[in-house]
Amino acid sequence: MKRVITGLLLGFLFVLLLIYTSGFWFSVIVVLIAGLALFEYCKITINQDKGLLLVATLLGAIVPLIAYLGGFNWLTGYLTFTVFFLFIYCLFAHDPLASVTSRAGMGVLGITYISFPLSHLILLRELEQGSLWILLLVLITAANDTFAFYTGRWIGRFKLSPVVSPNKTVEGSLGGVAGGIVAAIAFRQFSLIEISLNEALLLAILLGIAGQFSDLFESLIKRSAGVKDSGNFLPGHGGILDRIDSLIFPGPFLYYYLVVFKV
Repeated sequence: MKRVITGLLLGFLFVLLLIYTSGFWFSVIVVLIAGLALFEYCKITINQDKGLLLVATLLGAIVPLIAYLGGFNWLTGYLTFTVFFLFIYCLFAHDPLASVTSRAGMGVLGITYISFPLSHLILLRELEQGSLWILLLVLITAANDTFAFYTGRWIGRFKLSPVVSPNKTVEGSLGGVAGGIVAAIAFRQFSLIEISLNEALLLAILLGIAGQFSDLFESLIKRSAGVKDSGNFLPGHGGILDRIDSLIFPGPFLYYYLVVFKV
């Protein structure tokens, strides 16, 4: 029940923010989400280095704001700066020496895995009908997660990735994709967005698959760190990263799809 209530409240709040906030305040929200998610990631990967945890979190949290201020060109330039800065930090704060390369790598991975993909939500919103495209992305992702969870729970038999995520099943994965298809078709019927039925089906399948890989990669990180949840910020959901993990890969995928084929 906590999971359902929290999910509904978060979904309703996100839709309101997406529709009624300006581009600046939407970017501030993405900055907060990216910063909290990156902080959780750093706590379970480089917690022994408090300085690097703080530096990586601050540098990574700014990435979405850079995307809002300067677009994609500024974004790539800033990412280059963050990598150099993290390496310079590790050069002067390298104790313990035996783990410095691992810690530096984890810091860079966190920013490129969390902050950079989430910044594409801001780039998406700047496109024509960007808010509607983000809404489609969220609906497909939410339906994918929900259908995958309940389908796997009811009829799941064959493990999808037993080492990384023992509870996920092949049946749940297929059910999640089917749920995304249902959401995409329903969205097409009630939205002003220009999208054909075939395109809706294609996006539902591709975004659903990308979302499941995104979810599995976060599970891989937690499994390697020996933790169940990234945090306990949200009742019934764990941490912020646990809640947004399925959006991390599909967001950039949808943005580049629209840039190549629609804009």
